[in-house]
Amino acid sequence: MRSAVLALALVLALATAASAADYAGAISAYRRAHGMTAVKLDAKLNAMALKQAQAMSASGSVSHSAGGSFFTRVAPLKKQRAAENIGAGFIAFAEMLKQWEDSAGHRENLLMPGAKRAGVAYVDNAKSPYRRFWAMVITD
Repeated sequence: MRSAVLALALVLALATAASAADYAGAISAYRRAHGMTAVKLDAKLNAMALKQAQAMSASGSVSHSAGGSFFTRVAPLKKQRAAENIGAGFIAFAEMLKQWEDSAGHRENLLMPGAKRAGVAYVDNAKSPYRRFWAMVITD
């Protein structure tokens, strides 16, 4: 029990300190705390996440279909497994990550078995009550 509490404290500390260049590090810390392998930041996945965040920001909606069908968007990657987490309204990545951790479906994506790469992006929209739109893509 004590090691689980220490692991959780470490995850929260790492997630809070996450910068734009360390999203994969924060995701990896969460995965390692749950017995999963780390992921590496991937430029293609970052670009894919950015397009989704841009589409959500432009539409003002938090929707997996804002940028087109997820399955169509990830098909060119030719991966066996791929998942997407989206969200909005949180300025810091640590806050967004915490929301994903606390949501069963998003948590399942974060802890996807065999995941090796991830991409994360956000887009701001000052006219939206959400202010910031986030997207994460994770693959094997």
